[in-house]
Amino acid sequence: MDDDGAARDDAAASNDTFAEEYELATDADVIQGEGGSDGDAADDEEGAVAGSFAPDLNVTPDAPKPENVVFVALGVCIAILALGRMFLGAEMYTPSVLGGVVLSVALGAAVLYGFFVRTSDA
Repeated sequence: MDDDGAARDDAAASNDTFAEEYELATDADVIQGEGGSDGDAADDEEGAVAGSFAPDLNVTPDAPKPENVVFVALGVCIAILALGRMFLGAEMYTPSVLGGVVLSVALGAAVLYGFFVRTSDA
């Protein structure tokens, strides 16, 4: 620890840039999720979990699930309504504007869901 600090001080004194080297993650470094030990398909999959710090392991894409699409669409509707209320006021909640927002978000979510399902490798 002292040698590392001394190297940094020497680099700072000589105006050199100091770069640390990191080892790449191995399979032992990746934290495995809690899964059943009865031979689930999840146990047979290889690759990193999205959000884990393992840059040398591949993150494999998957087709979106309908419940995730509905959850995201609901979040988008709530965000649009909240921002619309800030800028338009009570006019945001008139039936025509509210229906337009919900319809456009539902249509956009359906189109994107169909696109991502078609283009996924699964």
